[in-house]
Amino acid sequence: MALNAAILGAGFIGRNFIRLALQQGYNLRVLDHKACPAEFEGRLTWLNGELSDEAVTTRALQGVEVIFHFISSTVPGDITDEGSELIQNVVQTLQLLKQCVQHKVRRIVFVSSSSVYGVQQVLPIPETAATDPISSHGIHKLTIEKYLQLYKYQYGLDCKIMRLSNPYGPGQSLTGRQGFIAIAIGKILAGDAIMIRGDGSTIRDFVYIDDVCEALHLMATSQSQESIFNVGSGHGYSLGHVVSTLGKLIGKEIKVTYTDSRFVDIPASVLDIAKEKNILGKESKVDIETGLANTLAFHGIALADSADASM
Repeated sequence: MALNAAILGAGFIGRNFIRLALQQGYNLRVLDHKACPAEFEGRLTWLNGELSDEAVTTRALQGVEVIFHFISSTVPGDITDEGSELIQNVVQTLQLLKQCVQHKVRRIVFVSSSSVYGVQQVLPIPETAATDPISSHGIHKLTIEKYLQLYKYQYGLDCKIMRLSNPYGPGQSLTGRQGFIAIAIGKILAGDAIMIRGDGSTIRDFVYIDDVCEALHLMATSQSQESIFNVGSGHGYSLGHVVSTLGKLIGKEIKVTYTDSRFVDIPASVLDIAKEKNILGKESKVDIETGLANTLAFHGIALADSADASM
């Protein structure tokens, strides 16, 4: 039987997931503030609007079993007006949860963030690690997680929380506020230097978007009672290594400039993905070199000969 699902937010993750969900036979309703892309016309129900609009959100939830909550107005590095961002992220999600109960939605899949862990001394980071975020973004994500678990306890609204590392791949904005790999590729296309905060030793767990989408599908359909899952590659790479790998793949030296780190920059973040593997049955299929090559090719950047680009 086809899964009736609503997708809230059709940005980088949402749009890629829509493609997979349609392949899997989902009946989809999508809520986003932008117009429906041509590739999806006639294949789903597209609703224009904001999460704050209860009328349009109600239309999105009617008859739906599972919703995917991708909407966030912040990224980890933002310096925000905490009050207004709290309303846009946490308060609006609380309104959504009340509607989920009213419309008998069975499950909500929420994309949280590895930023909820803050600075950790032990890597990789398991789901049982302390949560001490050092950014408003991380605090908002963690607060929403807590309310999701409260609604599960009080009302039986099942929740699956994805603590996501650093997604990348085709479709991510090259001029956005987050996504080191996408921004780096944008600089390569423009012929500009890639800016690195710090000395390039910052370590991140980069996970290819196709792997993220597969994990989302499994979280929507899993029979497990577990609520929180780390989703990443389980491997850490420095920003310097990523730039070096991009250079090898295109066979060119890449210009780099360095600037000061910010107080919200976590020095190293790598996720323990044992639960993702053992409970969801999911392992990352795309390694960093392949993922970078795919993303470069998507943006029309020629790759060097395989012999020259071998790692």
